[in-house]
Amino acid sequence: MSIAKKINLKDDEKIVSVVGPHLLAYIWKYLLGLALLFVFSFFMFTLFSYGLWGDMIYGLGMFLGIYIILHTWLMNHSNVLVVTSDRVVDIHRLGWFDEIISSVSYLDIKDVAVRKKGIAQSLFNFGGIAIATKSQQFVLEILNISNPAKHQLLLADISQQYKQDIKIANMQVIYNNFIKIIPDLTDGDLAEVKTLIDEQLGSDVV
Repeated sequence: MSIAKKINLKDDEKIVSVVGPHLLAYIWKYLLGLALLFVFSFFMFTLFSYGLWGDMIYGLGMFLGIYIILHTWLMNHSNVLVVTSDRVVDIHRLGWFDEIISSVSYLDIKDVAVRKKGIAQSLFNFGGIAIATKSQQFVLEILNISNPAKHQLLLADISQQYKQDIKIANMQVIYNNFIKIIPDLTDGDLAEVKTLIDEQLGSDVV
């Protein structure tokens, strides 16, 4: 299933960025899986010489190697932070058939924190991002992403732009509603509105 369908992307919503774990955070698991495949393949004929028990040990070793590789691929390609034009979505896979999808609107973001832990994360510039909500009901978090400070800045910029767009949209709605009720206003109301407009125009000139 595509990310757009998984997060129920709206018609007017766009995906800005998809952030996943840094390669260094999980490459050792791939190496472990490959090492198991290599070792058991290397001793394949020796194991076969032990009959059924050898066959079982060989099969178990190959299964473990393939399982580790597939499990690592699934976990690290499914655990992503999706940044859209309207919200931030955290897709967190806990197991083969266990997945949690959480989202937060830019209007509800309280803080975005970056954390780097250990020498490797400091040297290779990867770490985690935690997004706290104003309601404090939950925190969206993704670990081991590349250049977390860059994504922190991206979230701040998009959040600011989103709030500005919402403000402009609300002002446009108010203006449109005001235009609609002008024919229903009394002469006194119109005179008061005219006075306010004249005062505003005068203050703008000054």
